[in-house]
Amino acid sequence: MLDRSDIEKNLRQIDKLYASSSSVQEGLYYSKLATLELCGWIEHSMDSIVLSLAKQLIRDMKLQSYFEDEVVGKIYGFGYDKRLKRMLIPLVGLVGLEAMERKVNPRVFEPMRASLNALKPNRDNLAHGYIRGVTPHLDAPSVVLGRFHTVHAGLVNIESVLKALK
Repeated sequence: MLDRSDIEKNLRQIDKLYASSSSVQEGLYYSKLATLELCGWIEHSMDSIVLSLAKQLIRDMKLQSYFEDEVVGKIYGFGYDKRLKRMLIPLVGLVGLEAMERKVNPRVFEPMRASLNALKPNRDNLAHGYIRGVTPHLDAPSVVLGRFHTVHAGLVNIESVLKALK
């Protein structure tokens, strides 16, 4: 099960700091921190879901290690299609992925995908750049916290469906 307590606590704390910030620049720093913190948690959680499933499905320790190093360790990117889907295909195959996508709750899966797609451009700009003179468009930490709840619900649903597929 995905741990949500630390990330939720972090995002709430960042939101409090944002609300009490004394300048626009300081607020931007907290917005950037909230987005990067959430995206780091998302990437870690996706890896965790896949690695946990791999430990259940792959009996051979050498193959588990191979999967962790050569699949999970070599897949970069952010989001459902670029990250989670690409890690799941070598593990459960296209048939297993299709079965999972049919069984997930679309009321939590589609909002999760939409939130990931909305986070991606900001995440990419923030992770590979810095805040300079022009004020960038950044989501407030409260918005990031809302995206966390949406993404968490989707990932929990995916995780439970994957566990039931084996």
